[in-house]
Amino acid sequence: MDSDRSKIARLWEYLRPYWLPELMALLVMMVIAALTLVLPGAVRYLIDDLIPSLVAHAGEGPDLQPIVLFGLFLVGVYLAHVLFSWLRDYLAGYIGARIIADMRSELFAHLQSLSLSFHQNNQVGEIMSRILSDVARVQYLLTSTLLMFFTNILMLVAILVYLLNVNWYLTLIAIVPVPLTIVITSVYGRRLHTLNRTLQETIAALSGRMQESFSGIKTVKAFGQEEREAKRLGSVIDRITKLYVRISVNTSLSVNVVQFISMLGPIVVLAWGTYLIAQGQMQLGALIAFYMLLAYLYSPVEGLASTHIEVKSAMASVDRIFEYLDIPPSVVQSANPVVLVEPRGEIELRDVSFSYGGSSGFRMEHLNLRVAAREKIALVGPSGSGKTTIINLIMRFFDPDRGSVTLDGVDLRSLSLASLRNAISIVDQEPLLFRATIRENICYGIPEASASEVESAATIANIAAFIDSLPDRYEHIVGERGVTISGGEKQRLCLARVILKDPSVVILDEATSALDSNSEYLIQQALEKVLADKTAIIIAHRLSTIKHVNRIIALDRGEIVDEGRHDVLMERSSLYRELVERQLRS
Repeated sequence: MDSDRSKIARLWEYLRPYWLPELMALLVMMVIAALTLVLPGAVRYLIDDLIPSLVAHAGEGPDLQPIVLFGLFLVGVYLAHVLFSWLRDYLAGYIGARIIADMRSELFAHLQSLSLSFHQNNQVGEIMSRILSDVARVQYLLTSTLLMFFTNILMLVAILVYLLNVNWYLTLIAIVPVPLTIVITSVYGRRLHTLNRTLQETIAALSGRMQESFSGIKTVKAFGQEEREAKRLGSVIDRITKLYVRISVNTSLSVNVVQFISMLGPIVVLAWGTYLIAQGQMQLGALIAFYMLLAYLYSPVEGLASTHIEVKSAMASVDRIFEYLDIPPSVVQSANPVVLVEPRGEIELRDVSFSYGGSSGFRMEHLNLRVAAREKIALVGPSGSGKTTIINLIMRFFDPDRGSVTLDGVDLRSLSLASLRNAISIVDQEPLLFRATIRENICYGIPEASASEVESAATIANIAAFIDSLPDRYEHIVGERGVTISGGEKQRLCLARVILKDPSVVILDEATSALDSNSEYLIQQALEKVLADKTAIIIAHRLSTIKHVNRIIALDRGEIVDEGRHDVLMERSSLYRELVERQLRS
């Protein structure tokens, strides 16, 4: 993990674009620091000058003008302090809002660029916790905490200069406890950093657990496991509660110990100042002003101690954000990518070797497969045979360990990602619809599509009649993940999305395996129209749906064991024949 210094240097890059409002905020803080020195000076003037002057001229009648002017002066100072404090907070809010937007946008964009394996191995709740909770803590660090740091530094310097000018000997006595406060805050800061890191990780686990429970609420209810889920969630909440208590206790201890040490200086100053007044070496007003400034002196010292603790605590969130930002994307676009203007749809896997790593155990070695433009092929085989892996490689969700995957003779690693995504579309077994209107879901890949184009795609996908039956037709809001409509309707809406995009290659990943016969019939009718002039790669468990493709590729354990048409494979491929017979028995 980076040192704190290097992490702070990286954080500074988020502040750099807003140097002008930061400079304005610094100037405002300098004014506030100067205004802070006015009140003790005013009290000293009141006691040592104004009151003796009024007493000396008491026999000449009351002269209210100096008193009124003094009062108006203090009102003006307080009003200026309020206005400049408001301006400081506004600038901090503006900078903070921009920083949090920049950081979340950068983190979100980076996470989208990471490989499919990253998202498969990390909970959505954990990822969201870092984007929302951790970024918010860093935003507070870069605005409020940083603002208070500079404010306290400026006040500390200004007050020290003033105090040294009043009485340098008393000042040196007063700052004796300061080094001890630095040691204490450093010790507690390290402890709080560890506790806050654990807290943020536990909050992320809570977020992941909640996301998992709510996403699977249908299963939870179906098996009557609400109480079990509540207990699992409760155990995480208990850990968070204990961590909050420990953090609160350590924070309170650090603050109160620092405050206790800070009080030693003023006690000594009062005692010594009283002696100096008795000796005629110091005036009462000067001692009172000095004592007031001591409170102002220890306030920024305590503030800096709290800032140190807050920085150490927030660094736990910084670590978690940079941990994600430092993960390099495994699939990156070439520096000079090739752009295909009119792709034909010819796909080839040449001597491809690939494994997912870890404990999956799956490995593909020296696989070769060529799919001609507009050819229709089907991939069949038992679970774990490599069907989905081939699709993942063609979609370039992963890059092969060795060999190459090409589209129209161009290695996918040399092809622009936009060209690849425009040329190939996929319809999954579990189609995803967003919480948006039906129109927005259909034109997700082509946001600028016209209403007539959307409706034409819906007609071809055999979903137009269903849409017309809805009260708001194409403006009907689909529930999250499409929960408000049936599986067949979701599948046809996703097919309409592909039709509108009009790619050269269409991949159907078990697109009809979970549908009833009527829904499957409607989709098969739509597919006959859609796939007529396209390359098609079909993964299907229902082998009856792929009898009429040009070729069937039989896979087992990452290898092509046979290929041919249905009738040919029934005669010579024991694997294919076994798959068909097993399906007939079921």
